Amino acid sequence: MAYYINDWCIGCTICAKRCPVPCIWGEAGQKGVVAKAKELHVIDPTECIDCGACASYCPVDCIQNEKGVIEEKIDAKKRPIAVVREENCTSCEWCVDACPFGCIDMVDSDVPGEFFRVARVTRPKDCVGCKLCEEACVQKDAIVIVWPDGSYADQIGVPVRSTYLSANDPEVVFGYKPPTTDPPIAP
Repeated sequence: MAYYINDWCIGCTICAKRCPVPCIWGEAGQKGVVAKAKELHVIDPTECIDCGACASYCPVDCIQNEKGVIEEKIDAKKRPIAVVREENCTSCEWCVDACPFGCIDMVDSDVPGEFFRVARVTRPKDCVGCKLCEEACVQKDAIVIVWPDGSYADQIGVPVRSTYLSANDPEVVFGYKPPTTDPPIAP
């Protein structure tokens, strides 16, 4: 379900600037017509990826989620951002390609003797926490979106089945609990 903008919109354009996909348009809602300042903005529900970046930046709290709940603005220093766990990076570069704001680059590893380059968030202030990089990550444990306190940002961004919380727990990762059996007894 897509987010939508109510008539409290003041037309500041911050939502359109911070949206990771081109889905916020002018008052007519016509695709490709850039919203002008002081004009009511419209979210195209067919293009919206439900990441909530627009709502978390809105200064007047006029963007509602699919349930009609106003999403509140998140202060810049309290925003969740992408964090690369370089020890798990496979150098695939998919996260670099997926990031709509160019926040992630491939850099030389800090590990001495490491041949492959690794992904690193080089522009954290530009990260909107949309989780497109996390969704594209082949490893699923190499890049995650976290709050400033280090906890996983599971309620923001596109829905991603992350293994970040408990990588070795099949109940969390795959949604099932394996049958338990007693270990074999050695003769």
